[in-house]
Amino acid sequence: MIDLRVPVQIAVVWLVMGLSAAFVGWLVLFGFFVGSLLLVVIGLLGPFAVLFLVGTFTAEASPLTVTPLRRVGWAALVTVLGLVGAVFYSSVLDVSEPAEPPSWLVLPAFGVPFALVAAMLAHGSVVRLVAGAVTVAAVAFGIWLPTTMPGDDAASRIAHARVPGGVLLIATPEGYRFPRLNVRDGQATLDYTPDGPVGELHAFPRLVVRPATVETTEPVYRPDSTNHVFVRRIGEVEAVAVVADVADVSAARDFVLSVRPATDDEVERLLPRAPDRRDRDVLADFTQAWRGLL
Repeated sequence: MIDLRVPVQIAVVWLVMGLSAAFVGWLVLFGFFVGSLLLVVIGLLGPFAVLFLVGTFTAEASPLTVTPLRRVGWAALVTVLGLVGAVFYSSVLDVSEPAEPPSWLVLPAFGVPFALVAAMLAHGSVVRLVAGAVTVAAVAFGIWLPTTMPGDDAASRIAHARVPGGVLLIATPEGYRFPRLNVRDGQATLDYTPDGPVGELHAFPRLVVRPATVETTEPVYRPDSTNHVFVRRIGEVEAVAVVADVADVSAARDFVLSVRPATDDEVERLLPRAPDRRDRDVLADFTQAWRGLL
């Protein structure tokens, strides 16, 4: 039969650690953010002291809380191992964005890892086995759940950036660095700089992708006082190549003819990750959090 003092101890640990998260959790979180172990330790001193008091008033609930010296070790184990669980929970939330639990559930959930550690240290083999099984199941569920959510891909980046026509067009002329992209006012502009001596397109050629205004897919030359300008329709958009008039006109024409849809790798280089698409690897996020701290 389970000693009623055991669930009381577990419940009190859950309650006080959930409340502690509201008062000092910000300091621990900031410590992880700036990679300061000292700040994390300072933030945990209060919860450690509170756990020692909990162990004092529920001394008979665990073999590790029956004496003051053992209670120090018990409070340290619950604090440190509970923090590991809380960081894992934070990693699950982080990689699950933009999905998030109800606000009223966040703080109570932070107390659960500490309560599970207290349960695994309590009297009673049944309590320990149940706590261990719940912990394993929770970890497995936390790793699996984010994988059911959409991950990062080229399409989500293009959609988030609102690239004209829903397709990112690019050209990679020889002798020029990978372009810089700016999406603004309904058009995408790719700016190029020479990678060494000025190439066939001379200095700083530009490619503009915007909603189509021409009907033909063949390059159309448009007179300009200072540049060679070629326009070519591609699907629902048009690519406009702007090249200094000191360059050869045929090079400018070849430039616009070389425009093509960007590969997934090129999209990732040019466009940021959409805010609702995260790396769904919980363990990678969890490891990174500790690596930055230790």
